[in-house]
Amino acid sequence: MSQHPKEIQTLLNRAAIHDVLARYYQGLDQGNQDQVRACFTDDVIAQFDEKPATRGIDALMDSFWVFRNHKSGAWKITTHFMGNLNYNLLEGDVAETETNAIAFLVLPGISAQAKDQVAMRSLRYLDRLRRTQDGWRICERQHTLDWSCHVPASTALSIGERLLKRSAS
Repeated sequence: MSQHPKEIQTLLNRAAIHDVLARYYQGLDQGNQDQVRACFTDDVIAQFDEKPATRGIDALMDSFWVFRNHKSGAWKITTHFMGNLNYNLLEGDVAETETNAIAFLVLPGISAQAKDQVAMRSLRYLDRLRRTQDGWRICERQHTLDWSCHVPASTALSIGERLLKRSAS
């Protein structure tokens, strides 16, 4: 524990937890598996929607569709937007948060005439985090899908095109 007064330490903890969650979403959208992995403890337990819980970081990483779907081309690009972040518990080296997020998943058109589709998903993440020697990490996660819809995309870059534009800047 730091030498900061309690109120300042609470703010520092909240900022560090926010950063872990933001890095998670960024890692998903950039296809950066190492960045996503670093957001979790090795013994993480995670449940996504109604699927059985995964146990351990390797099982969790194997369960992420986003990386497979980016690689296969099933998804052209994704954007995860982190909305409300509530701290339900923050005591010592343990925190519990609830985060609402919106995910935009661009699905390529199935033919030259078919437009790309955007799947919009409202997500809720109930996380338990703990402070490790490497900083705050997610050790338990419950992910739920609250609603989703599909709309045609007006324009959409692929993840590769986005990365090329970024490196050209």
